[in-house]
Amino acid sequence: MRARKLNAKLTVSDDELFEMSSLWPQHTGLARRIWISVNVNQRHSRPQLRVEGPHRKFYPLSLEEPVRFIAGRPAGLSAAQFKDLQRFVTLNREVLLAHWNDEIDSATAIRRLRHI
Repeated sequence: MRARKLNAKLTVSDDELFEMSSLWPQHTGLARRIWISVNVNQRHSRPQLRVEGPHRKFYPLSLEEPVRFIAGRPAGLSAAQFKDLQRFVTLNREVLLAHWNDEIDSATAIRRLRHI
């Protein structure tokens, strides 16, 4: 039962995917592609981004302290890669939260994000 619930949290609907912007490793300095979104439909109670894992699973990562995975951790993600994710969120928290709260658009967010 728990595995089924976890898998449901790691998938995204077509509507959610439409609302998300992907950021590739060469633009972030991270080992994995991440996805940022605006919480316009109030689907999530906690600000988050998604880390793409194997098999197109999307692992939610909190934008608030402590930066941690909300539902599972991608297979093969090293401790160093997780520290990089934490550093990226800490460095870019203001921009990520402004985007999450629909205060800035995706283009502005992407332009303001700092590479690690």
